[in-house]
Amino acid sequence: MNEEKQLRKVMGGMSMFAMAAGSIIGPWLVMMQWWVSLSGPSIALAFVLTGLLCIPIGLVYGEMTSMLPNVGGPFVFIYNAFGKEAAFWGAWSLMLAYSTVIAFQLYAIGGLISYLWWPEMPHSALVIICVALCLFFYFMNSRALSLSANAQIIMFFVLVIIGVSTIIAFIMHPTFSTDNMTPFFQTGRSGFLTATALMVTMYFGFELIPQFAEESKYPVKKLWIPLVGSIIFCILFYSGLCIVNSGMLPFAELQNMEMTSATLLKINYGVGAQYAMAIATLLACLTCLNGFWLGSIRLLYSMGKSRILPRWFSGLNQFDVPSHSNLAILIIVFVFIAISGTRWLESLFTLMAIGVSICYALSCLSFIQLRNKHPEWKRPWVTPGGKIMGFLAVLCSVVMAYYTFKFFDSTLWMLFVIYFFVLGGPVWLYLRHRRKQSPELYVIKVPTGTVE
Repeated sequence: MNEEKQLRKVMGGMSMFAMAAGSIIGPWLVMMQWWVSLSGPSIALAFVLTGLLCIPIGLVYGEMTSMLPNVGGPFVFIYNAFGKEAAFWGAWSLMLAYSTVIAFQLYAIGGLISYLWWPEMPHSALVIICVALCLFFYFMNSRALSLSANAQIIMFFVLVIIGVSTIIAFIMHPTFSTDNMTPFFQTGRSGFLTATALMVTMYFGFELIPQFAEESKYPVKKLWIPLVGSIIFCILFYSGLCIVNSGMLPFAELQNMEMTSATLLKINYGVGAQYAMAIATLLACLTCLNGFWLGSIRLLYSMGKSRILPRWFSGLNQFDVPSHSNLAILIIVFVFIAISGTRWLESLFTLMAIGVSICYALSCLSFIQLRNKHPEWKRPWVTPGGKIMGFLAVLCSVVMAYYTFKFFDSTLWMLFVIYFFVLGGPVWLYLRHRRKQSPELYVIKVPTGTVE
């Protein structure tokens, strides 16, 4: 392992935007029926409200990324603000989110295959498909980052073209009517509030941009643009898809329609349109899977480089990409696949939410702490509102965490305890022991800000 090797700067502004927005956009075909059943047409408003919660967090991340444009993003923010112990737990929370997002996307791809070609697909077949996809992404992400970044751009724009075309096609169809959207709040206030709380999980992904800051050619003072821009784009995309689907049929029919968008396209425009929607959703799954896989690799690499984890994780291959961390992610995802069961979808959906909500809260608190602790550090871009925006971002993060915990049941609490205490506790204690036993191997090398 060559300690002198560095990550290559290969990602431009469009790559950063496609990486973030492509990672945010989830498998809407697989989930549309569930979304609509939560609150009817008002699910579109729920997406707007939850997206607005993310904007203050995105602005705060934009300032911190310009100040600390280093691989690892939130891990580096938290370390500089609160030290290595808080940074470990922030990163451990984020790894929960990233790993479960990857597993969730794999499940969604399996659901798509089952819908189109294999209605009675056994769970064993789903596992085989997931393992094959994992091996594909492992080998692709062992090559130069430009390969994955360019693939992300192509997949993202194809899915957007199909998605926007679907919105236009539904609006222009004679079946589309605003009468189908009444009452707007089909499941009442409680249903709408439930939907709003649950939709926060559909915006995770913009925080990947700080993970790639060290590999970006885009000016650090402008990184807030793809950060916030990806959130705004997804607000429009998600809410647009939801509102046009709600206008095609009455709520009573839509809430029982499997793969809602594709089925509506098949009924009104034929099988070709149905398959186009399926392709768009497949690409949405792949862009999301690719983004979070790459982000997970860089998080582990940063922790290894900073000596929170063993330096083995900071190994780079001949393409200057983190090869050992890539292997670690492959193993972690294999574990998630192995323990998957009948409640995979909803359990992973909620677990990813709490992991990233905790990291958001710690990162936004770090923003306030670094404003107090290091006012002398150079900030190429400063968020509007300063500390007030920071406090607002903390509040938004806490709201996300609160409403996620609110929907925990006994199974999710058990999984949460296992991850943070049964698994996280021993790992944390072991790493502390290793740092004391062999301090020369754990010399801290965390990037810091530069003085104005």
